[in-house]
Amino acid sequence: MGELAPAALTLDESIWKKAAANVQPLDDPHEKRREQEQIQYMNRIPRAGLASILSSWVYFGYSFKCLLDAQAGGLAGTALKVAWLSYALQIGHATLSAMGKSKRQPLLRLNGYVVPTVDIFITYCGEEIDVLMDTVRATIAIDYPKDSYRVIVLDDSVCANIEAEIGKLRAQHKRTYYSTRGTKPKTHTKAGNLNHGLQFVSTLPGGASDIVAVLDVDMVPSPHWLRALVPHLLVDSKVALANPPQRHYNIPDRDPLGQVMDILFDVMEPTKNATNSAWCCGTGFVVRRDALDGIGGVPEESINEDILTSFFLKAAGWEIVYVHEDVQWGLVPSTITTYLKQQKRTCAGIVSTAAALWNPRAQTMTPEEKYGALFPAFAISIAVVITAAALVGLPILLMTGAPLVAYSTNAQLRRLSVLFLIRFLANFSYNFLATKAANYHLGLLGLSVVWTIPFQFMTLVRFALSVVTGGGVPLFTPSGLNADVGAAKTLASRLKGALWDHGFIIHVALIASLLSGVAASLNAASKSGNTQTIWIELFTRAGWPPIFLIWSTYMVDCWTPLSYSFSPPKAMARSTLVDRDPETHLAYPTRQAKDPLRIRPSQTAAIIELLYCIGACGLIMCYI
Repeated sequence: MGELAPAALTLDESIWKKAAANVQPLDDPHEKRREQEQIQYMNRIPRAGLASILSSWVYFGYSFKCLLDAQAGGLAGTALKVAWLSYALQIGHATLSAMGKSKRQPLLRLNGYVVPTVDIFITYCGEEIDVLMDTVRATIAIDYPKDSYRVIVLDDSVCANIEAEIGKLRAQHKRTYYSTRGTKPKTHTKAGNLNHGLQFVSTLPGGASDIVAVLDVDMVPSPHWLRALVPHLLVDSKVALANPPQRHYNIPDRDPLGQVMDILFDVMEPTKNATNSAWCCGTGFVVRRDALDGIGGVPEESINEDILTSFFLKAAGWEIVYVHEDVQWGLVPSTITTYLKQQKRTCAGIVSTAAALWNPRAQTMTPEEKYGALFPAFAISIAVVITAAALVGLPILLMTGAPLVAYSTNAQLRRLSVLFLIRFLANFSYNFLATKAANYHLGLLGLSVVWTIPFQFMTLVRFALSVVTGGGVPLFTPSGLNADVGAAKTLASRLKGALWDHGFIIHVALIASLLSGVAASLNAASKSGNTQTIWIELFTRAGWPPIFLIWSTYMVDCWTPLSYSFSPPKAMARSTLVDRDPETHLAYPTRQAKDPLRIRPSQTAAIIELLYCIGACGLIMCYI
């Protein structure tokens, strides 16, 4: 851990000490009950994860032995190559990771009127004006001494209407400001916008505040937002940043695009918090201004400025905590087009953070911290490349008609089936506990997003080419500025937009190739002779459960963009999801909109769950 960087801002320590004395634990029966319910699942996750890893090692180890035995017994040619490639595909597709123990920060409240000053930045780049204004109004109305916080709208769209609307709100809160850095910003939009905000507030009367808080344009803060997060900076002088989960209130029923992120914020982040590896998640966080100045402001080397800020703060000796309390509610992309763009941007952003290790600000990072920076970039790159290769290679393997599992005796095949069933059940139990901790209805962790892989793969290629040719990290426009494929009124125009304009024709090709491969595999099995032999041939080809689960879930998931084009989900009017005060125009998400249990499982999730059950039943039948 490096030494703390020199502070660029002198804090009033007397105020911080008085404020720290007014910090009290939150005594909320509902939160305590929620915590106890989650802990009962979280405490079991490490053991279940270990069982999943051990069972995977045993299965893949025995599969390797069977391959060698079959090869020694005469397996050769195409059949041998297909068996090895099938084995490699299964290993590449396996999830060999487990979550450790989790840590929940105590929920705190800052009472009284002696508090640190806060500059609240709301970043804007051309999104819907009414969304921005709802966020601004809710921010102005937070429960915090009025003379201790400023609200600054940072406009990268240079919209005259925005400036006029913000001017009207100054009557309610005189410390509300509007600022823009001009047209066509040259630096990464959000990071550069935030750095402009840091400079702007330094010119205001009184200079910069003690703390910087950041909200995305759509994130409506709860009234107690600052009183819930600021205490974590007060009670521990080593903490530079406190970060809450992101919640969303417009996810449609059945979540057709898989946008619920509760696994991330209810399971993964608390686990990272236990190992002092929590990250800033980009919105709703509060950070000490002196800590931010000490690392030279918000890093602009990556699209994911939040993760990079986390790395540089830790390199400077600071700590980051994850506060598991719902204090902000925002909007997920409401269309498949904007969702896909968000996925591509996230992929490129995480990969680009690896370049931060060569930044002078990262030289004091420990080996563990550098590993934490490299691992996500490495993991997502490998996952995208392997899945892209599987989408192309799996149909070819199936079309050969050769068996996809190698064994020398029927006894070996039975043992392989039993070992995979054990691995399957262990992995399912691990996923089930994780999803139950996050209020999911089904037991699958991170349902497949295979349909986005072709686009993410091209994003990685574009990123690599841009870096190699000296173009730097590619820039992205905001997600909300694209036309949607589902907006067209007629089916014909929707299909044209989906297949040609947005490139979903590739999913038709992928589904067709998988179906052709399965048909070829089944045809080869049907030529084997008697009924008993045919069943074994079917079982060891397209019906081999590890491969069956891969190709069947691939096909189901690749249908997602096509299903969206045929029958786009009905968009929910935002006005129906918020309670709006007719006089103040304050709007907060309704209790029903915030309830995670209102979202029923998606049809894709239900089908994949059924496929998993079929695979398990097939293994049991084989054993019997």
